[in-house]
Amino acid sequence: MKMYIAVREDVPDYIVPTLVAHSVLGAHFKFKDLNDYNLWLTTSFKKVVLKVNFKEFLKIQELENIYLGHENKTCNGEPTCIVICPRENNPKVLTFANLWKPN
Repeated sequence: MKMYIAVREDVPDYIVPTLVAHSVLGAHFKFKDLNDYNLWLTTSFKKVVLKVNFKEFLKIQELENIYLGHENKTCNGEPTCIVICPRENNPKVLTFANLWKPN
């Protein structure tokens, strides 16, 4: 099991570590009572950070058990990061997306 963290491609590189850290912490509080999350937390703890375009972001936003993250002063305070609760089967939009790397 892996936790996928999707970051919009228009987020400036300098803020991505902070955005991801804040989003994962918020997701922890949201997911802490879910069985899949606790199984991942105790047996896997693998994480993947993705860089996604707006279309992919919207598709991921429709999934169940997600946490939307943002930074107040980045991208007009809009959601720019999605933490997806770990699950056994992941949709193709996650498995085929590009890994995040700085420009």
